[in-house]
Amino acid sequence: MAYGAVSPISRPVFLGRANAGNEDSYWVLSCASRTSHVQPLHGRVSAPPSIAAISKMRHPAEHVPARAGGKMTPMNRLPPRPNPEGISRRDFMNGLLIASGGLVVGVSSPMRAFAAEPAAGACDDIAGVDPRLLHGGNLPAAFNVGHWMRDQRLSFEPGAVTIAPGCDSHAGKFDIHAEPGEFDVIVVGAGLAGLSSAFHLLQKRADLRILILEANGYTGGNAARDAEAPLPVPASTAGAFCTIPDDGFMQQLYAEIGIKGEAFRIPSPRTTYFFDKNAPGVNPGYEGWQTEEIFTPGKTRDPPYSEKIMDDFARSFKVFKDWYDVEGGPDDPPDASDPKYDYLSRITLAEYLTKELHCDPIVVDFYSNYTTDCMGGTAHSVAAHTAISFLSSEYAGTCFAYPGGTSEIAARLAQWLARPGHSIDTRKNAVALRVDIDGSGSKRAASVTYFKDDKFYRATAEAAIVATQASSAKHLIDHLCDEERKAAWDEFNTAPALVANVALRNMAPFVKLGLGYDNYLWGSRYWSNFEIADWTTDGRDNPDRASVLTFFNGITVPREEFPLERMKLLQTPFEEYERALREDLARITQGTGFDFDRDVSAIFVYRWGHSMILPTTKSLFGDTLDSDGKLDRSKAPRRIACRPLGPISFAGQHTEGTPSVESAIGSGYRAAREVLARL
Repeated sequence: MAYGAVSPISRPVFLGRANAGNEDSYWVLSCASRTSHVQPLHGRVSAPPSIAAISKMRHPAEHVPARAGGKMTPMNRLPPRPNPEGISRRDFMNGLLIASGGLVVGVSSPMRAFAAEPAAGACDDIAGVDPRLLHGGNLPAAFNVGHWMRDQRLSFEPGAVTIAPGCDSHAGKFDIHAEPGEFDVIVVGAGLAGLSSAFHLLQKRADLRILILEANGYTGGNAARDAEAPLPVPASTAGAFCTIPDDGFMQQLYAEIGIKGEAFRIPSPRTTYFFDKNAPGVNPGYEGWQTEEIFTPGKTRDPPYSEKIMDDFARSFKVFKDWYDVEGGPDDPPDASDPKYDYLSRITLAEYLTKELHCDPIVVDFYSNYTTDCMGGTAHSVAAHTAISFLSSEYAGTCFAYPGGTSEIAARLAQWLARPGHSIDTRKNAVALRVDIDGSGSKRAASVTYFKDDKFYRATAEAAIVATQASSAKHLIDHLCDEERKAAWDEFNTAPALVANVALRNMAPFVKLGLGYDNYLWGSRYWSNFEIADWTTDGRDNPDRASVLTFFNGITVPREEFPLERMKLLQTPFEEYERALREDLARITQGTGFDFDRDVSAIFVYRWGHSMILPTTKSLFGDTLDSDGKLDRSKAPRRIACRPLGPISFAGQHTEGTPSVESAIGSGYRAAREVLARL
C-alpha cells in the first residue's frame, strides 16, 4: 500500500493496563496516524502515567537512517515482551492499541474494547469518552478534540475558546495563550507534505523562521513504520515504496537529504502471484506461483490462463510499460502531465482495459487486486490516468523501497530541517484547531489556534501552509470558505484500510517458493497481497533470517459503502483477521514445511478508518469542460478547495489528487512556491 491518511487528531494517551505473566504494563500511544506507535511502561506501578509524562516519550520513528547498500543501523527498541504462547499479538485502531498479549487479543475489536466505558460510543467512534484520559478533571486527551472539531462545538473569540455541550461532558470557556515565538511561516502538519513544504521554503530562504505544528508525538505522519520488538526488522504500516526520479525537484530533494533510490531499487522478482481456484478465470486445477514474467510471451511454461487471456496480459503489460517513456504522459503529481492525456482521468481503469485495449474482463479483475492495494478501490473505481502513472513506473522497474517503507524519507527530511542555521521550531503533540486570516489588504497575516499540554495557544505569521489530511484541513478553514469551496472539500474521500505485520522466525519456506518483494493472492477473506519487509537488503536470499511479511487488504466496495466498511473495522474481532492469515499462509506455502505456530513470532494488526485518497474519475481534473470541449483543470474540486486562501496555502496528497509520495512531496513544493511569492 502506498499511502494513507487517518483521523486528524493525535497525542500520546494512556490506553490502559495489560497483563503478561507476572508483570503489569501500562500502554500509551501517539494516535491518529496510520503509523502510530505504542509503548509499554514496564514494571509494577499503581497508577497510569500522567499526560505530561506520556508526552515526553520518544517515538521510534525518530531513528537513525539506513545506510546505502541495504544495511540498517541500530534502531531504538524496547526489549521483547515474554509471551508463553510464542506469538505476540497487538491490535490497533487508528493507532489506538485496543488489545495486547495472548488470548485476550483474539476476541478484541474496537467496539468490544470500549464497550465497558460508561459513555462509550457517545461520540460515535472508537475513541468515545474514556474517563482514564481526563487530566486534572478539566480537558480530555487530545483525540477528543477531534469530536469538538467534527461536531462544530468550538467557538472562538479574541483570547478565548468555548466548548459547547455535546456528546461528552466537556464544556466551558478557556483562555487562549499567545504563542511566545515570532515566525514568518506556520506549517500545520509534519507528514511528508509539511516537511517538504518547510524544506522547499528553507532552500530558497534560509533566513525564514518556521513553526511546525504536529499533532503526533513524532514527525512523518503516514510515512512511518513499526520497528518495535519483537518485529525482527522495521516494517511499513503505511507508505511502502517510491519511484526513482530522473530530474526535477524530487531528484534535487532526494540528493540533498541523502535518499539513494538506486541502492534500494526493488530487485527482481518484484512481484509474484499465487494462482489457484480462487483466482478469477484461472485454468481448472491450476495451482502455483508465477513471477512478473507471466507478462512476457513465451516465458511461462505452465500458464494459468487461456492463450487469449495470456495475450491480453502481455499486451496490457507492454502498453503500461511503454507509457513510462511517453513525454507528458500520466504522472505524479498529475498536474505535471500533458493536458492532451486528461481524457484518461475521465475513464476508469476497467474502461481503459476493456474499451481501449479490448482485454477480457478477467484482466480487469486481475488488476483490481493491485488497485485495491495501492489506490483504495477496484479497477472499476479508479481513474485510468492514475493507474497508468502507477503501473508504468512499476513495470519500468523504477521503484525503490527502504526497509520500513517511506518513513526513511520523512526521517531524513526532519534531520535536514534540524541542521544548524535553520530556524525551525517544531511543536509535537500540538493539535491545530483553527486557521484564521488577520488584518486586511497587503498586511494580512495567518494565525493558528492549537491545543497542546492541556492549553490553547495562538500563533501568528505572515503565511501558513495547511498540510494535514483533507478531513482535518476542511475543519480548520471551514469558517473561511464560501459555498463553492465547501462543496469542493466535500468531494474528497478516503478509503478504510487494514494492515497486518506478521513476524517470522525463519524465512526458509518463502525463499524456497521464490517469492518477490510484493506478492499477490486471491480468495482471502481480508488480504490481497503481502510485502517482504527487508527485500531490498543484502540478506533477502538468506533462508535462515527472521523477517516480516506486511499484509494489506483490498477494499472492493464502491466509495458510497466506505462508511459501512469502517463500521466493519470496528466490529471485526482480531481472531477473524488472524484466522484469515493462517488460512492464507497455509494455502500458499503448501509443500514448504511452513508451520504457523512454530514459525510466526508476532502478529500486529492495524485498522485504519481513513486511509488513502481514492483517485476517482473526478479527483484529478474534475468534469467541467471549457469552450473547446476540453477539461478545465482549474474547475477540478481539488483545485477549488485548495487554491490559496489569502495568506493560507494547502499541501497534502489530496491537493494533487493521487495517493503517492510524489504527490505529497510535490504538494509541499507547490505550496512553498506560493508562499515565497507572497513573502
